[in-house]
Amino acid sequence: MTLYGRSAVLNAVVPSLVGLEPNGPKRLRIPDGTPLLLVCGGGRGSGKSALLKALSDQYAHRVPQAYADLDADHFGQPGLAAPADGEAPRNASRTSDLLFYLMDGLSQKPSEFGGKLSFPRLVQGLLAITSWEPVRPSEIPAARQRLGELQRASQPDQQARNERVLGWIDEVAGALPAVGGIPPGVEELVRPLLRIVATELLGPRANKDGLKWWEARRVGRPGDGLAQLTELAMTFRGDAEDREHAERHLLAALLADVADHYGRLNTMNRVPRPLLLLDNAHTPTGAAFLDELARVWHEEAAGKRALRPAVVATVLSQDPPVPDPEDTAPSTRSAPGAFWRADRPAAPAGWLAHLPLAPLTLDEVKQMFGEDRPAPRTAQVIHRLSAGRAGTAHALVQAARLRMRLLHDAAGTFDPVDLLDLPADPEPGTTVNERILATLLPGQVARRRLTYYSPALDNEAVHRLAAGYPPDDPGGVPVLEAEAELRDGYWGRHPWPGTGGPFVGDPTLRALLLHRLTALTQATPLGEQWKHVHLRLRSFYDPQGRGTAADRPDVRFLHHSLALGEEEFVVHALHRRFAEQDAPDWLAALNLVCAAPRPPQVLPPPPEFTAVCRACAADNDPVHRAVRLLVSALWAQSPPLVAPQQDLISTIRLQLLTLAMAQSSAPAAQKVLYRAHEEWPTLLGHWRQAPHLPTYGESAP
Repeated sequence: MTLYGRSAVLNAVVPSLVGLEPNGPKRLRIPDGTPLLLVCGGGRGSGKSALLKALSDQYAHRVPQAYADLDADHFGQPGLAAPADGEAPRNASRTSDLLFYLMDGLSQKPSEFGGKLSFPRLVQGLLAITSWEPVRPSEIPAARQRLGELQRASQPDQQARNERVLGWIDEVAGALPAVGGIPPGVEELVRPLLRIVATELLGPRANKDGLKWWEARRVGRPGDGLAQLTELAMTFRGDAEDREHAERHLLAALLADVADHYGRLNTMNRVPRPLLLLDNAHTPTGAAFLDELARVWHEEAAGKRALRPAVVATVLSQDPPVPDPEDTAPSTRSAPGAFWRADRPAAPAGWLAHLPLAPLTLDEVKQMFGEDRPAPRTAQVIHRLSAGRAGTAHALVQAARLRMRLLHDAAGTFDPVDLLDLPADPEPGTTVNERILATLLPGQVARRRLTYYSPALDNEAVHRLAAGYPPDDPGGVPVLEAEAELRDGYWGRHPWPGTGGPFVGDPTLRALLLHRLTALTQATPLGEQWKHVHLRLRSFYDPQGRGTAADRPDVRFLHHSLALGEEEFVVHALHRRFAEQDAPDWLAALNLVCAAPRPPQVLPPPPEFTAVCRACAADNDPVHRAVRLLVSALWAQSPPLVAPQQDLISTIRLQLLTLAMAQSSAPAAQKVLYRAHEEWPTLLGHWRQAPHLPTYGESAP
């Protein structure tokens, strides 16, 4: 699969770090200095994991590499988690388990790579911390599991590994002197464990060289390499700060083992460096590991040229609220500058190079269709709805292409309005909207809550809604938990003009959730859930309980009224506001009201609104008629799946001109409305929608 907007990382940055061109055998010059740690950030659905997959495929069979999903229990590899029964073992941690896993991946020799990486220092360090206390039941199973991991490269048969581990444990136990029946402590186990296991795994020479390195580390009190490794094991069992200190020694061992592979000859021959791919490094495990790695990167002495693994991590981060129209900011698409440092930064953070994942351009979305020809403006609808997020755009494009093939319709004449209801797979069942939402909001409870909360314009209204929705909610503090889900998912808040909301502030996520709510309520009798959700939300803005009889309903009340299909009532209220408000405030009110979602088709029309409009000067008042036509056209143009419709835009232009003409006695208001008459049609034609049309002044709800 072609990745768009990632060319800088795939073709320049990572090849520089690895030392090998993207698609050929050419080895690249090794720059002076030390490579940076590359951190690529983006929101959910932006294609973070796809980028790492592309890098893995690009260098498969060419350089040693290891991939770890830092949000998965097993880092993407079964068999590495701590034993579930009993207390958590003190001879293992998430970081030490991750190092077992990374070492195993890097130990696999690619067919096109010269020499096999070995890790004597890291093996010795992991062996030391894996030593167990017989009086702690959880530690022996943990030790067995991790001792087995050390043999994965040399012994693929799991049964044989298990038998060898049991032999090691028996041999270590037999080497310990019995002292009054008291079980041996960790400090007594480390030496025989290393002597028996490390020698067999590494060979005498590598074991000896590794011990010399540990002797120079001075982990604790002076002593030989075995003494330092004993200190390492004891430190690992200390408090959180001690354990982090021990883990940094293990990371230093990893870097030293990699550097040791690149002697003078390999450096002269420009042998490429190994590749570490760390997915979801924003998680607690990932953030802690990346922080420790950067600290070790900073603290370990390096000469003129430090040969270290190429590290690429992805993190969940907030997408920029407004994409860079000139596309000049550094990103995964364009990243000028070097990604090696010849100087030493003042702090570990100086070794991190952050690159945001570039949002896709419209041309790139069009290219995703390949030879298929979708209906006109389908690509534009996908680009706007996805906000350029690669994963979301890809899912929508694939669903559209699947529909075109099923219809045997090369012209792709299906309506883009139906895009989110298309099946995600050839077999009908899951819609593409459900598939995307399951990716963006993996938790079912959070997804259901946010579906019902999505129409809300502010947090306070959601608290009122949460008393009854969603049905059968598990309870707790649902609104605060929903807010935490949005915050922890780095979903941005893009407030609407004149408000602090909506509650779900990301336009893409809100559009998908509202579509899901429409689909759910479409299945209820007469759309009752949609009706009751909006009635409850709008009641928050009607503290006197006067409903449609209020003298001057709140604009947010009108927004939810329009979502209920009460168009004539809304027109009456906006006509009266037109007579009382200044023009910028009135345009702001019109914007907010017409951004209301369309009700489901099963919702019956509201009772006929028969009240007399108090703003009308006569029957068939031209201003009232203009407001009605303007509201109807702007509301119809506002759904996120609707492309610009020229007939609607022409109606909007004409009615704004009519309203400007009606303000002949108010030159300032006339000027504002005439400006809207001139500019709004152009903006609407360029895919702008309510509530983001300009109002030409300060606004208040």
